[in-house]
Amino acid sequence: MLNPDSPIPLYHQLARILMDQIHSGRYLPGDVMVSETGMAKKYGIGRPTVRQAMDILVRKGLVLRKRGSGTYVARQDHQVDLFSLAGTSQAFLTKGIRTVMQPVEKTVHKKITHDSANPFNGKSAFFLSRLILVEKDPVLLEEFYFHPELFLGLDALDLETQSISGMVADHYYLKPTTGRQCFKISFLSKARARLLNLEKDSPILEVERTLNFPGADKAIFSRLFCRTDTFAFSQTMDLKNERSEFNI
Repeated sequence: MLNPDSPIPLYHQLARILMDQIHSGRYLPGDVMVSETGMAKKYGIGRPTVRQAMDILVRKGLVLRKRGSGTYVARQDHQVDLFSLAGTSQAFLTKGIRTVMQPVEKTVHKKITHDSANPFNGKSAFFLSRLILVEKDPVLLEEFYFHPELFLGLDALDLETQSISGMVADHYYLKPTTGRQCFKISFLSKARARLLNLEKDSPILEVERTLNFPGADKAIFSRLFCRTDTFAFSQTMDLKNERSEFNI
């Protein structure tokens, strides 16, 4: 709910609540939002405050106003694939597929060791692990590592069902400048196989992603373990702005 004693303006608080509802699947593309009058009554605020919050969502391209009809969750005109910065949950939502995020390990601050591919190897980082399920079946295992100073206080946030990209933008007001992704076929450990309902040593698509931020290179590192027996995952490339590297 809204906190009138917070230094964060009420309309910003409401905008964040509504963005979380969209990212979590409470509202799907094409769904009509609760009216401004209804929201004002629900949250005990004035309609001008609600309108300011909705203005933020409009500017972000998350909702569309239709005169005489209401406000709708926007349908994306372009494909948002699994490996875009919009995040995995948004990739499914744009296809109208509801997902459930199930925490495997909640956010903890720990020392990273014996992981040479990880930019935090030998250092400390915030770590978070969660499953993405579709109709109760696990399809993705996500493992995230965060720069402990840039994302100070991360372990106090509820990230069980929140979009990581949304959290970075809306809570820390950060936007990645560049990133790098590495795709490979790997073989699951016993623990990861159990989480994904697969046999140990099953081949799986593994994606390693590194994101750079202003003044902080490699501030987020993540691994995605993707089951390809249920969904075909794709990546859309803008050849004018992206560079691909092939390492053999």
